Amino acid sequence: MNEIVQKIKDQKIVPLFYNESFEVSKNIIKALYEAGIRVIEYTNRGHQALENFTKLKEISHTEFPGLLLGIGTVKNIQEMDDYANVKSDFIITPVINEALVKHTLEKNILLIPGCFTPSDINIAHQNGLTLVKIFPADALGKNYIKSVQPVFPGMNFMPTGGIHAETEDIREWLNGGAIAAGLGSSLIGKDINEEALTRKTKNLLQQLNQ
Repeated sequence: MNEIVQKIKDQKIVPLFYNESFEVSKNIIKALYEAGIRVIEYTNRGHQALENFTKLKEISHTEFPGLLLGIGTVKNIQEMDDYANVKSDFIITPVINEALVKHTLEKNILLIPGCFTPSDINIAHQNGLTLVKIFPADALGKNYIKSVQPVFPGMNFMPTGGIHAETEDIREWLNGGAIAAGLGSSLIGKDINEEALTRKTKNLLQQLNQ
C-alpha cells in the first residue's frame, strides 16, 4: 500500500480546509499538527489557494516535519500541474475521469479521486489507484461502502462530505468499510480557535484509537 494511503489509514481522519489568510491557514495547520495530525488536505477554493499552499509547503519541512500536505478540490489538468509544481504530496478531486487519472500517473503523484457511482470507482480501480474519496458521502449513506467494496478488491474508501467530527459518527463509517473520514467544517469552523481545535482533534484521535 502506498505510504500516504497507509498514513491516512493510520490517522483515521483527514482534516480539510481553506482560508483566504495565509497566517490563519498556517495557524490552523499548527493547531492540527500539535494534536498529532500528519496528513492534511488544503482545499483549492479561493483566489489565494495556490499562493497560500505554495508558502505552506515552503515552511512545512522546517515548521511541521513529517507533515503530508495535499491539495483538494482540483478539477482540471491545469490545476493539477500548478499544485504538482509546488510539490503537493497528493491531489484530491471532487470528480474522476480518465484524463485526470492518467495525467497524475504520468506525474507520479498520488491521486485520490472523488467517486459517487460504481462506474466512478471502476475508473480508479482499472487504473491501479488504491484509494478513492466517496463524495458527497452523506448523500450515499453509511451502508454504501460495504455494498460496493466486494466488487473492488484492494480498493480503499474515504468518505467525505457531511461527516460529523464526533467519534461515534466516524466509527460508524469505519465499521462500514471506510479507512478514514474527511472532516471539513464540522472540525474546522469559520470562527476557529486554534487551542480549541488542538484539544478537539487530539481528543478525537485518542478516542478513535482506543
